[in-house]
Amino acid sequence: MIENISKLIRSRRKRLGLTIEQLSEEAGVSVSLLSRVERGDVTNISIKKLAAIGEALGLKVSDFFVAEDFADIDTLALINLLKAMPAEQRQAVSAGLVKTVRALS
Repeated sequence: MIENISKLIRSRRKRLGLTIEQLSEEAGVSVSLLSRVERGDVTNISIKKLAAIGEALGLKVSDFFVAEDFADIDTLALINLLKAMPAEQRQAVSAGLVKTVRALS
């Protein structure tokens, strides 16, 4: 689980073009803690600190606990976009996406 959290934090930070120092300042956590989290060296982090890091990255705490297969930043972004859509729009987009993927296979 911590490996997924580590990868997600690192990839999102890099995607946003933030340094560890910038993210630590934005999240209100130490550079040392953030560095250890990104390396997967922290096995016990408070939800409060994880939430602060997530908020600074534009993520929710629940984003850190998705299934491993969905833990990459792009898949997570797609899931969150779909969640934010009204049901009819989400169904139409999902149907179109499934059709496109099947056509490519």
